[in-house]
Formats: sequence, C-alpha cells, structure tokens
Amino acid sequence: MSGTLFDLAQDYESEAAGLWPWQRDRRAFQETARLFRRMVCNREAVDPGQITINWTTIIDIPQRWCRQHGYLAVAGSWGYVIQRGDEPPIVAGPGDTLVWDGQRLTVRGVP
Repeated sequence: MSGTLFDLAQDYESEAAGLWPWQRDRRAFQETARLFRRMVCNREAVDPGQITINWTTIIDIPQRWCRQHGYLAVAGSWGYVIQRGDEPPIVAGPGDTLVWDGQRLTVRGVP
C-alpha cells in the first residue's frame, strides 16, 4: 500500500473492486476508502482563505466551506453555482480555486 491518504483511498478502492460481492471484507475496504477520501478533502478545506475544487473533492466539502463565508453553493453536473444574497452568481468547477479576501469570494480559474 502507498503512503498518502489519497493513495491509500485508491488502494482500498482497488482492493474492494477485486473482491467478490459476497465477501464481507469488501464493505470494510469501501468504508475505509471513503474515510480516507473524506480526510483528504477535510484537510484541503482547512485553509479559510482558499480551497481548490478537484474531481476527487467530496461534494459537500466546498459547500460547507462556502457556507462558512456566508455563501450558498449548489452542486451541479460540472461544478458549483455560488451566491450570497443579491450578488451575481459565481460558477466554479474542478481545477478552480475559491479565494476569500475577507469580504467576498472570487474564483481563480485554471490557467
């Protein structure tokens, strides 16, 4: 098995996929993989100044991060629509970084 939490999650997912559905270890591997993925995403959301949205980010992590800054984030098929009050909506997807400047959120897009 590998060293980072993300690598561990992938390893456990691979192990679970290789087991027959009736093997009870399969569920344990899947639950452990989900736990590691959540730990990775929670660690990425610790910085109050910014968060980068990745394809591997669990959907509720950016929603919670935005809510902490007074914004509502609604997840869609490509990414998030983020809005606060009457402000114009912000659209952010995988690869984008949400930046909090103390007053409002902005999106730093993929270069």
